[in-house]
Amino acid sequence: MIALLSSLDMPQILIRRLDQHVVSNLRAKTAADGISAEEEARRILRRSLVGELPTMSLIDFLRTMPEAGDGRIFRRPRRKVKL
Repeated sequence: MIALLSSLDMPQILIRRLDQHVVSNLRAKTAADGISAEEEARRILRRSLVGELPTMSLIDFLRTMPEAGDGRIFRRPRRKVKL
């Protein structure tokens, strides 16, 4: 049985009657990866339903981008003040 529990922040799922070998494998994998079983379950669901997870966080990806200068090309022109 899967119960969908709703809260104001994020919906939750409670999964009952999982096979013991599934739980054991999940615990072993999460212990090796240093994450919680809950996080690994989220990742598995996200991968299977939405697609692959990014291999790195957005901030880490942005840090890999080369230096693009002093940012002049992004400056906005000053507006003339109407009196």
